[in-house]
Amino acid sequence: MENASRAIIMVGGMLIAILVTSLLIFMWNNISDYNKKEDNIQTAEEMVKFNKEFESYNKSIVRGYELISLNNLIADTNTRYSPEYDGYNEIIAFVTLIKDTTLSNQLSPGDLNNWTIHNKTDKLDKSDNRLSDFINKFVSTGTKDFNKIFKESYFQCDNVVYDGEIDSKNGKGRIQELYFTQIKRND
Repeated sequence: MENASRAIIMVGGMLIAILVTSLLIFMWNNISDYNKKEDNIQTAEEMVKFNKEFESYNKSIVRGYELISLNNLIADTNTRYSPEYDGYNEIIAFVTLIKDTTLSNQLSPGDLNNWTIHNKTDKLDKSDNRLSDFINKFVSTGTKDFNKIFKESYFQCDNVVYDGEIDSKNGKGRIQELYFTQIKRND
């Protein structure tokens, strides 16, 4: 009888040890899950903050001088982050002009083919109409008249492309590409 009671005490002690161990593992998992959720929330907040600067250009009317600011922001951001260390994808903006506008008439015939469409419903098949290339080629080296015409021209943001990383808060990911098309505006 004494051996049976000792066996019951030993089994009870083992059950208590298993229960305590299980409780510790359960608490550890909950703490780990909480930390992961906090990290995900922080990452989502950082992504929203990152995108916010660029999404301010996602509107129906963007002036040429705003595109120059956007180009500077993109250049600064692309040099600030490293693809190797941050897993960062370069941000690219594209610009398309409408043919037979004051701005497009300032371009040479060869450049017209690269940067213009005939009307708003057409699309350029080329991906060489980068905003940075346009600004470096025409705005930075252009005449005062061209710069003034560009800065006063109207554009609209047609599309914003996000990368594959989806955050839980806004469901988009980090901005990767912005597309702008010149619009005619009479005012």
